[in-house]
Amino acid sequence: MDSSRPSGLGPFTSRQWSLLAGAYAFGCATLTALVLSDVLGLFAEVIGLPTAISLPLLATPALVAGTGVWWALVERRGAVTYVRGAAFGLFTALLTGGVWTARFVSVWSVKMLTAGPVPLLVGFVLGAVAVAGVLVGLPFTYARRRARRRSDAAATANSL
Repeated sequence: MDSSRPSGLGPFTSRQWSLLAGAYAFGCATLTALVLSDVLGLFAEVIGLPTAISLPLLATPALVAGTGVWWALVERRGAVTYVRGAAFGLFTALLTGGVWTARFVSVWSVKMLTAGPVPLLVGFVLGAVAVAGVLVGLPFTYARRRARRRSDAAATANSL
């Protein structure tokens, strides 16, 4: 993969697409956190996050996870498929949820994770973000595929 970007408004490099994927995952995770704000607000309070910024803070691991997962599944392999895009969203969402579940366990212990309705709430949130992750991975994949087609067409035209 070429890591240098041509001058002007040329195509993004693989590294830049990976960073964009992380930013996109963060934005989508923030929106998902807003949709699930009743449950996640309570969760944030329980693990000691500041209430005012808890929802974007909950989405922050998606920035790092999204960048790494997109690079590992799509850019490194050079295969921009919708299945890989859906997997990007799913794994990013589950890694983000896993980070916060681990934080919960570090604050309250594994025993609390199995008490009362907590497993149901954790399962609901992880299930909801997994579905959201799959769905939000597809539009980004579409954008990447479209950009790749345009850059391939431009390269072909330039070589003629």
